[in-house]
Amino acid sequence: MRSIAFCASNNTVSFLLVGMVLLALACWIALAVFLFQRRKRRKLLADQLSCKLREEALDRALVNPHAPAGRSIPDPVQVQYNSEAERKGGGPLLRLTEHSSTATRIYLLDFGQRLFLGTIDGQTIVRRDYVPKSGILCELYQSQHVLVARGLAAGVRLQRGRTTSPLGHEGIALRTGDELLLPDTQFRVELI
Repeated sequence: MRSIAFCASNNTVSFLLVGMVLLALACWIALAVFLFQRRKRRKLLADQLSCKLREEALDRALVNPHAPAGRSIPDPVQVQYNSEAERKGGGPLLRLTEHSSTATRIYLLDFGQRLFLGTIDGQTIVRRDYVPKSGILCELYQSQHVLVARGLAAGVRLQRGRTTSPLGHEGIALRTGDELLLPDTQFRVELI
């Protein structure tokens, strides 16, 4: 009888011991999951805060202090749109670098593409097709393996070195380093 009672108490102790080990293991797992989720939430909040601070810093950096009250115009920034040329075969490339009061943009184009440049409401226009009354002031096209610029409206000038002259309807052959001066913006021409 005593051996049965000893076995029963031994089984009870074993069950209690196994139960306590399982309970401790479950607590450890629950604690690990809780700490992992807490760390993940904190990291997510830190990333969101970092992004928010960067955006606010960028907004503050782009605010133009000379802009009229109530109208925030960004300070000059540089944007490079087309780093790969849209090629229609081999041959030279045209790099147009636009410099305006708020941005510097670089366009890398196939030499043979016909382009129309202009401005409307302070926005620069670079198009491949002509649209009447869209602010287009100048046309660039290839003629006899030479890039030619011609004025379509008054107000377009060509600066070559220190000399500036109006761009007429007859067109002028362009060279690397020439600048097309439009109202509110200018384009530097590079043949590469």
